[in-house]
Amino acid sequence: MLQVRLRGLALDQSNSPVVILEVEKTNKGFGIWIGPFEAEALALAVSGKDFPRPLTYDLFINTVERLGASFDMAVIGDVKDNIYYASLHLKDPSGKTMIIDARPSDCLVLAVKKSFAIFVDDRVFAESSIDLDTLQPDMIGNNQEEDREGFKKFVENLDIEELKRHFKGRDEK
Repeated sequence: MLQVRLRGLALDQSNSPVVILEVEKTNKGFGIWIGPFEAEALALAVSGKDFPRPLTYDLFINTVERLGASFDMAVIGDVKDNIYYASLHLKDPSGKTMIIDARPSDCLVLAVKKSFAIFVDDRVFAESSIDLDTLQPDMIGNNQEEDREGFKKFVENLDIEELKRHFKGRDEK
């Protein structure tokens, strides 16, 4: 398995959200297309904004922690017909690992919120990876610090309501 990190969130040519993941210390990565609501949740997690009442991900985190478990890692373990499959690994109070089937987007939001590692299966990575330097410069930069700053600016300027209106209009067609 290879550890990956969130490199960015972008919109493709059809304005569908894409999460860009990269292997640490390389220029190799891959994209996972996610829904608009998942993109919104990820953008909110990256922004670090606190809300007066818990959102769904916060409820899940609070429940896991109240039960004495902890977040260990997420694994993107398979891809079939361009659909990625992931699992969330938790540790129960005795240290036993519990593996839960999960969507990659949910794992990413939780990983951002709880700072745990994300891994990708070697075979999935070999099948899906691209050279990130070949992406358009406005999607991904070549400098990790610039990427982080660019991603933060993208999130800060993200108009969630406009994104919702865009996808609602597209779904009604």
